[in-house]
Amino acid sequence: MRDPEKSKFLKMMQATLAVYDKTASVETVCLWWNLLSCYDFADVEIAFSRYLKSAEGRFSPKPASIIAIINAMRPDGRPGVDEAWAMIPRDECVSAVITEEMAEAYGIAKPLLDDGDQVAARMAFKDAYGRIVEKNKIAGIAPKWFPSLGSDPMMRETVLAEAVRLGRLGCDHAAKSVPEIADQSKKHLAVENKTPISNAKALENIAKIRQMLGGSHLVGGAV
Repeated sequence: MRDPEKSKFLKMMQATLAVYDKTASVETVCLWWNLLSCYDFADVEIAFSRYLKSAEGRFSPKPASIIAIINAMRPDGRPGVDEAWAMIPRDECVSAVITEEMAEAYGIAKPLLDDGDQVAARMAFKDAYGRIVEKNKIAGIAPKWFPSLGSDPMMRETVLAEAVRLGRLGCDHAAKSVPEIADQSKKHLAVENKTPISNAKALENIAKIRQMLGGSHLVGGAV
């Protein structure tokens, strides 16, 4: 939400809390604004409306309830805990694009993995990942993706192109990650002939990666 929308937000909070015979004090409204200002006003307004119509709406709303509704309305692309665990690379040749949340949780689980206790490591990862994601969702922090590049150059291209297609990485970021394999990029990143493209923007981004990787400013540095 933007500052000009504060007046609309105040009126919405006053009307909502009045339903529960509560007063929207300055402190209360400021607290709600700080927690919800990272979301679009339209989404916040819809979330309050859905809350009031729900069974839970018998009780005065709490910020976490409204945030949960917004998150359900606008999936943020975070992998579930099992998918996240499976995406973590465990071999130096494997490339992957993961989130900072996944990396943080893996750092907690890795000592157990190094000791050979796969079950305990997986459980530690699941507990940590769930806790970190929930904390960031409540704070309105979006997932931040980054490449973890292995030693296999061809796998890097495939993984990065897929990450761009899914909107997890920008094409500029992906292109800068693999300049040393520019000679192979045009062939290997022609994924639009093999992989369904969800939208025109994804296709445009992948084409831009191919152009950048195949450009004269990078070819000279290829090996």
